[in-house]
Amino acid sequence: MSSSLFSLTCPQGHTGWRMDPSKTPGLGASGAVNAIMLLNIFLNPMATLYFDFIIPVPAMLLGIFLIGKDLWRMTEGNNHISGAAHLGGAAVAAIAWARIRRGRF
Repeated sequence: MSSSLFSLTCPQGHTGWRMDPSKTPGLGASGAVNAIMLLNIFLNPMATLYFDFIIPVPAMLLGIFLIGKDLWRMTEGNNHISGAAHLGGAAVAAIAWARIRRGRF
């Protein structure tokens, strides 16, 4: 839900508001998957994850890459993948992480 909200409220790249965002279909669960991956990274930033199942990468570096890639998608105006929806998932992960740290989740 938050991913769809971010996708509808954030302008997409250079096109700005030319296209009505409410008419853009939001298919898939990539924002939710992004939220789960980033929550795992927020909870275990020093863990080693395997990029493409081969290359060992520190989780913190992979998290920075994921968020940076979605910011890049928003500025470039990628029509096929919504960077705003992915950043909505990142916001939900950050809120959940903060609540877990405070013991309120």
